[in-house]
Amino acid sequence: MSFTGSLVLSGIGGLVFKYGGQQSEKEKDVPTGFRDLTLGFIEAKGKLIRERSEAVTINFWRELVQTGAYQYPIRGISELFSSGIYFFSSARCFGFYLVLYLTTALLYFLTILPMYLACFAFLGPLGLAVAYVQFLLQSNMLAMMVMRTTQLNNPLFDECLIKNGKEAFVKTALQKPTLPVRFYVPFNTYYFWLNYLPWRIAVYTLGFLSIVALLSISFIPIAGPIIFNALISPFIARIYFSRFLRLKKLDNKQRNDEFYLNFGTYVSFGFVAGQLEVLPFVSGFTYSSNMVGSGLFAIKTLDSESLVPVTLESHLENARTFS
Repeated sequence: MSFTGSLVLSGIGGLVFKYGGQQSEKEKDVPTGFRDLTLGFIEAKGKLIRERSEAVTINFWRELVQTGAYQYPIRGISELFSSGIYFFSSARCFGFYLVLYLTTALLYFLTILPMYLACFAFLGPLGLAVAYVQFLLQSNMLAMMVMRTTQLNNPLFDECLIKNGKEAFVKTALQKPTLPVRFYVPFNTYYFWLNYLPWRIAVYTLGFLSIVALLSISFIPIAGPIIFNALISPFIARIYFSRFLRLKKLDNKQRNDEFYLNFGTYVSFGFVAGQLEVLPFVSGFTYSSNMVGSGLFAIKTLDSESLVPVTLESHLENARTFS
């Protein structure tokens, strides 16, 4: 089925997106001792949750509007069609989208659409129209779930920076022999089996239940796919911004901090980007233009900020000072 297939492919793509293109490094500060493996673990997780919640609370409304991130998906459209430099990368993305969308739509047509037609048949022609519009929108939504995790549009980000005077940044980042670090917890520790593994199982279970709930919402006729994209907007932006953060060589912990520190920016950019990806076929272009838009936003960031990453603790201190 298109639903199950899209979910599986998105999961595989998500794993590649999360773990690919990085070098693994063993976590140095692995807790040991009875207290650190019990009460200490709970205290550490509680502190992390409080810090991230505080970061979101302090920064959200300011960053939602003041960063102007919502403008950049729109600016990405005009930038995409302003130069032939983007043509081959965007054409490749659109070709892959077209194949994926038509495949998803065919499977949806054979499996889910008949159920919609049966449910809305009593409305007559109006019911048939609603069912077919939902078929087009939800097929596109499922296809885009897979498209975002493929990272096929990464070259567009680099091309945008090179075209707009940031060639040195791109070349320096690509020529560095080191890859972004992803820390891992070794298997042969008590911490892995007593704390880390149960915690990750709980997190992934909650994530799975969340995506099932969100996908259930997407079955609401016509409005469902629109609401779905709105609700996942920060995660849409996280995918589009990931190329920039990895070129900056931020490790997985620093990227997580960036997400919570700039949550309003992620929501702002992701909401507009997600709504531009609602319409079938148009999504094949906006998938490319949104990445170009993230490149334009990265240029703004490079022009206004130091490349030295800010830690969660120092950012919170600064935020408290000005709040």
